[in-house]
Amino acid sequence: MCFAESSVSVEIEEGGLVTEQYQCSDCSSKFRGIGKKVRCPTCDSSNVKKVG
Repeated sequence: MCFAESSVSVEIEEGGLVTEQYQCSDCSSKFRGIGKKVRCPTCDSSNVKKVG
């Protein structure tokens, strides 16, 4: 299955991939993400920053 330009939810088990905590600067949503091009799962903005 291929996803282009969309958000995909992935369940990450303990001891698996390392995620970072982010906060969206547009809608203030906090979430965990992986990768270089992280987007907010709430509003799809790329205006996010690492927190914590």
